[in-house]
Amino acid sequence: MPSVKLCVLSLAALILFSCTNKSRLAVDPIDSFISIKNIVYGADTLQQSMDVYLPYPYKGVPTTVVVLIHGGSWAQGDKSDFAGTGLDTFFTAKGCALVNINYRLYTTYSNAMTLEMEDVGMVMNYIKQKAANWNINPDKVCMFGKSSGAQIAMLYAYAHNSDGRIKSVIDAYGPTDFEDSSFYQDTLICKNAAALLGGPLAFNGQAWHDASPVFYMAGALPTVIMQGTLDPIVLPVQSQMLQDSLLNRGVPNLYFNWVGVGHFWDKNKWLECREQTWAFVNQYLN
Repeated sequence: MPSVKLCVLSLAALILFSCTNKSRLAVDPIDSFISIKNIVYGADTLQQSMDVYLPYPYKGVPTTVVVLIHGGSWAQGDKSDFAGTGLDTFFTAKGCALVNINYRLYTTYSNAMTLEMEDVGMVMNYIKQKAANWNINPDKVCMFGKSSGAQIAMLYAYAHNSDGRIKSVIDAYGPTDFEDSSFYQDTLICKNAAALLGGPLAFNGQAWHDASPVFYMAGALPTVIMQGTLDPIVLPVQSQMLQDSLLNRGVPNLYFNWVGVGHFWDKNKWLECREQTWAFVNQYLN
């Protein structure tokens, strides 16, 4: 089918022209998307990089965007952590672009919480600059994070969405209130938070408060919450407090109890709730 090949080659050439030399483009042979890997959006070529998945075949209407943020207690993790989850196939099949990002970690940088907010902002600016080339609508964005990545997604969406381009959030077992006693039941997450925020709660309480999405309800957006009932790290009460705060403000939300699940991504639970999740967030993207 020469017309299809021409369309793919034309789009590929356009995208390659717009990317860095280190980025890699591929048309997936089975699934309906085009992937562009390792696009650098900042000075740190490893921690400030992203992979982009664009729906294929190419359509004239600009697509909405989901920004994906990995977990790892702000200390580790990588965008490759989402490999094998099927999120690339799912969202592109819905006609939505997926932007899977790395960001600066506290193990390499001081004042990392501020830098992570800057990184998300840089990604938002980058996709706006590339909107025409990638055929995306940069004003219709959903933030999707898991664990610490969910905290980053919520904090940016609730507190830094001054231009209103972010329309909804998907929170997979992210911490929401750093000041609540349920947050520091786990020694490791408490230690990581102290390193992230420049000291323990007793000595730097304002930073812990400022990092808590639950305190930014004035800017809260429609949110999907996914929480394991047996999570020993981010206790379920953290997600319950978020839902209560959203309800008190009249902010639409959808809560999924992942029964019997701990602190990890459960693909089967995601398969059960993904259609409802998409239906919920998509109504705010259109």
